[in-house]
Amino acid sequence: MNKTLMLAAAGFALTTSAHGAIIFQDTFDTEAGAAGASSLNYNGFANWTVSEGYVDVVADGAYGIGCAGGSGKCVDLDGSRGNAGTLTSTALSLGPGDYLLSFDISGNQRGGAADSLAVSLGGFFSDTFNLSPSAPWMTVTHAFSVAALEMNSFIFNHAGGDNIGIMLDNVTLESVDGPTAVLEPATWVFFGLGLAGLGYLRRQSPRS
Repeated sequence: MNKTLMLAAAGFALTTSAHGAIIFQDTFDTEAGAAGASSLNYNGFANWTVSEGYVDVVADGAYGIGCAGGSGKCVDLDGSRGNAGTLTSTALSLGPGDYLLSFDISGNQRGGAADSLAVSLGGFFSDTFNLSPSAPWMTVTHAFSVAALEMNSFIFNHAGGDNIGIMLDNVTLESVDGPTAVLEPATWVFFGLGLAGLGYLRRQSPRS
């Protein structure tokens, strides 16, 4: 394959692979100031608000807690004032298409009774998780489709109030578009380069 054909193929590949985009992602690693810093009863989130109680931002290793992947920061959804919090994301505009929601949760890692957490995203996802204190980190994923433009938020609503709750980390919402997805402007440029390369090859081919 000569260089021009390689360029044409590259342009085409970029157009056909132009699907899957991160709509929302939060690892909580930049919350509560410097790396390694924790903050009890925290409400300074960049992408979330806390209502009906309190949550803690915990650095990996603090208070005997390990965050997902063994690094960064995570959130204890039952803060330190005897009233578990409700964590609500900023509003998200979801156009028609397919989406994949994922987040990591674990038990409180400190003992006591099991904890309960209700998670929802508009009418697309609603579930309740009951985790023992020793429940390891797990990734929850849920695929759903949107038929028309929607404005929604993630809501993590923790029950109880004993100051130790389910841990949350790595919340991600990704679009999963099909082959007919609208291409980004930069992708159209590469697509044009691919077509131009194919046109050049056609002009250079020997006539039969």
